[in-house]
Amino acid sequence: MTTTYKTVVIGSGNHASLEIPEKNLNEIKGNRRAPLKVTINNYTYQSTATGVAGKCMVVFPMRDRDAAGAKIGDIITVTLELDSGYREVEIPLPLADALKSSGLDREFHDLTYSRRKEYCRSVTEARSLPTIYKRIQNIIAALSPKR
Repeated sequence: MTTTYKTVVIGSGNHASLEIPEKNLNEIKGNRRAPLKVTINNYTYQSTATGVAGKCMVVFPMRDRDAAGAKIGDIITVTLELDSGYREVEIPLPLADALKSSGLDREFHDLTYSRRKEYCRSVTEARSLPTIYKRIQNIIAALSPKR
């Protein structure tokens, strides 16, 4: 089930978000923590609704704004769909290799979407190889069974 509506891209510095009208949230039987697929200009990204100051919002990251061809202040058409299935995360190759060689790929797979996304982001945003390897070591340590 989907819902479509028009809204403005709300900006605050480099950050942006979209308001989700209560009517549209009800149409997809969602709530203020609903996992969503957000489609703008034929570009779809995954996010989670959140309550802010009595309103329901969804973040609209810069990379997704760029990919959708939208900017702060634009009036856009948004299509929302509940994202009820397993939410995939693109795992950086060094992390994928480390998870496989340590036998922790199943543990990683079973983490929440947010935790998997955060671990992957920490690796992809690292600027040097030593930092990448240190972050991967920390992830492996966090997933390893406690002894």
